[in-house]
This record gives sequence, structure tokens and C-alpha cells, in this order.
Amino acid sequence: MSVRSFKIIKQGSVPFDCFEPVDSKLMALKNLAGLGCGSTVTYIESDAKILVDTGFDFDNTLTDENVKENRKRLTHALKLQGLKPSDIDILFITHWHVDHFGNYKMFRNSTIMTSEAALSRVKIKVTGVQDGEKIADGVRVIHTPGHTRHHASVIFNTDRLRRSIHTDSGGRILGVGEVTVAAAGDAVLTPAFYATETTWSQNKDFTSIDDAITSMKKLTTEADYIIPGHGDIFKNVRKTTNPA
Repeated sequence: MSVRSFKIIKQGSVPFDCFEPVDSKLMALKNLAGLGCGSTVTYIESDAKILVDTGFDFDNTLTDENVKENRKRLTHALKLQGLKPSDIDILFITHWHVDHFGNYKMFRNSTIMTSEAALSRVKIKVTGVQDGEKIADGVRVIHTPGHTRHHASVIFNTDRLRRSIHTDSGGRILGVGEVTVAAAGDAVLTPAFYATETTWSQNKDFTSIDDAITSMKKLTTEADYIIPGHGDIFKNVRKTTNPA
């Protein structure tokens, strides 16, 4: 079975891309420019309505005001798709960094799922998912440790991927047939990290370079398109069987 549709409802930004120095002043400048460095949020509609990550911006500022602003942004992003938080059946958290899970309290009626490896760390009620486990029609979870020990990604199949490409002269629709898409979380941080085959290792709970590279290869072996943890969907040109 294939998913009915999917949509990036909030595109994340990143504090430092692979070609940038890790520098607190640069981070401050990005924040001043309005880049909150929250994660990308993906909505998947199958026999269940699924949200992958929650896109919490400015995660270094956990004030009541910032929490309210984040809830407002995500509520608006859902509303644009005709959805409310209560409509989401499954909230899947790829890993437990605030920029990916910070808005989870909005989804009190949802089943929160995550890698079974994270269960000992998470203090709220969640459902652990095994590597390769199917969570809805056309949707399964793949464990992708490296960025963290408990990291997991979502793989789903679609019978048709149609995207609107905006140009100065208007828009055009690309149809590329049946595809497999990975909502990678930070197993693939950005398109630039993918292009340079590098991994983000600055977080304190980073596991290992070897694990991170192995996990990235799992995704690039299988997926036709990748939704990174921070950024927009892109074609996986490393997969030799990509559709034309």
C-alpha cells in the first residue's frame, strides 16, 4: 500500500551548514535574521494522519513567550493544510532534541512514537517502534543511530509524487511516478551535508561517525527522495535506480 499524500508543512533551518564554522556570533546573527533553526515538519496521510517532528524554533530560549510563539507557528502551518493538532493520529519523533520535539504537548490526543532505543530516556508516555516496523499503510520506521544513539527515520512509499516548481513565469508540475521517500531527521541534516557526505557531530549525545555514515547509507540506498532534518526535499542522486 502507498500513502495518499505527504507535505512539508514547515521547512526547518539550520544553525550551521556543513561549509560554515560553528561560531556563537554567527548563530546570534542568524537568530536576529529570524532563523530559528527548528526542524522540518512533514505531514503524511495514510490510513493514519502522521506528523514527523514538531519544528521548535529558537530552542535555546525556552521561555513561555517562545513556547507560545512556536505553538502558534505550528498551529498555523497545520491550519493551512486544513488540520488541527487533534486531527493527528501519530506524532513520530525522530530523536529527542528540543528543535525536533519541542511542540509535542500540542498533540495530547495523538500516539507519540519514537525508536524503542529512546524509551529509557523519554519521561513522557511514548510508544517504542522497532527497526523496520510498519506504523501505517506504506509507512515504516528505520533505526538510524549516529546523530544520537536512539535516532530513527521514517520511510514511506507513494504512488505519485507531484511537486509545484515556482518560476518567474508561473509554476509547473513535475510528476515522477512511484517513489520511496525518507523523512530522515538529522540522519541527513541538510542537502549540503548529504552532498558532502558529512554528519553533524557537535551535539553532546552524538554517537559515532561510523554509525552516522552507516545510517546515511541506509537511507541513500533505499530512498528516491530525502526530506532532511533541516531543509527541503531533494532527489537522492546516489540511488542508481532512481525513476527518470
